[in-house]
Amino acid sequence: MWILLFLTALGVAAWLILYRFIRPLKRIREDIQRLSSGNFQLPSLDAESSSYHVTEQHIRKIAERLRALDEQTVEGGLSLRGILSGMKEGIVIASREKRITLVNESLQAFFPAAKSHMGRSVLEVFRRHEIEQAVSATLTDGGKRDLALVFEFPQQSGPVIQRHFDIHISPMSRDSEKLPQAALIVFQEVTAIRTLEAARREFVANVSHEFRTPVSVINGYVETLLDGATEDPEMTTVSLRAIHRNVQRLSLLLEDLLTISSMEGKGRRLYFSRVNLRKIAERVIENLESGGATRTADFQIEWSESAVFAEVDEHRIEQVYWNLLTNAIRHGESDAPLIQLNARLEGDWVEISIADNGTGIPLEDQAHIFERFYRVHKHRARDAGGTGLGLSIVKNIILAHGGQISLRSTPGDGATFIIRLPVSQKESSPAK
Repeated sequence: MWILLFLTALGVAAWLILYRFIRPLKRIREDIQRLSSGNFQLPSLDAESSSYHVTEQHIRKIAERLRALDEQTVEGGLSLRGILSGMKEGIVIASREKRITLVNESLQAFFPAAKSHMGRSVLEVFRRHEIEQAVSATLTDGGKRDLALVFEFPQQSGPVIQRHFDIHISPMSRDSEKLPQAALIVFQEVTAIRTLEAARREFVANVSHEFRTPVSVINGYVETLLDGATEDPEMTTVSLRAIHRNVQRLSLLLEDLLTISSMEGKGRRLYFSRVNLRKIAERVIENLESGGATRTADFQIEWSESAVFAEVDEHRIEQVYWNLLTNAIRHGESDAPLIQLNARLEGDWVEISIADNGTGIPLEDQAHIFERFYRVHKHRARDAGGTGLGLSIVKNIILAHGGQISLRSTPGDGATFIIRLPVSQKESSPAK
């Protein structure tokens, strides 16, 4: 009897130990294993009570906090990746060993490579000692650095492309650490800005030069007259003619500059109407022949009847004809310049070509021929009265019509300018 009671008591005790101690310990061990493997979703507790019930509740609170922290980390990582991928600037993070640990898509587009940038040194990727030295200095003293560098990118076909970058280097460190643990490198491409700045400086220099010459001539002849040349009728006549000629040159230059400004500005206005393109060309030719200001030229016109009319600004197209025809006459090397005008209809476009029999345009000049103040024959253009803006004006007028202009020239065999104009403005939008 006593043995039976002892065994019963021993069984009850064993059950209590299993229920109150061993099973909870096993659950705690399983919960910890789940947490260590990154599984923060723990099974809910039973309603039964154990000696470790409070401990199990604490473990679940820890799991809940870890789960929330994990979600924040994932969201933060997605947000950071979204921000970096949406930035136009190239972003690089370099470790203290100056090895790249992060790059964004823009940086990869700026500096494409056959293999990944990750893990490679800053010098190996960018091949510029200036960047490597600036990163080293930032990692040493924690200061920020700014660089302005030009990179050359060889092309499989065509010339080497130069791209300008402003580079900002900043330290990255934790609040408790004095030395930076990494360096943030930001590449901002400023090629367009630098190109515009160079164009502005060149334009100002060119305008200053163009104005300086006639102003100096006028000033010189005025001083001559003030010094007593008025008593010499012949010298007075020479002086006044020179002053008049240079005043006309200044007036022409100002008019061309205003035309360039109005055609390049956002507020440019054209007055379209359906006009006879051939009649405008014939009117310009008649004015050139009757003016006597240019050498006698032989004009040959072949104009298709289907290409006569188009919707254009008559005044601006007349400017185009005048500039191209006077340019053809002025630069013709022959004693009898031959100018050929041809027009035909191609779909919804009128194509007009103006060809001369001059010496043509050198290949190295052809890419710049429509630039402001660019002259092929620099020693002759000013003597001939050109401002260097004629072809630039032509290009801007044609583009404002939604058209196109191109040059075809073989050195020694003349030059041909080809204009393409839309027949109707309703079916085309101005070219940008």
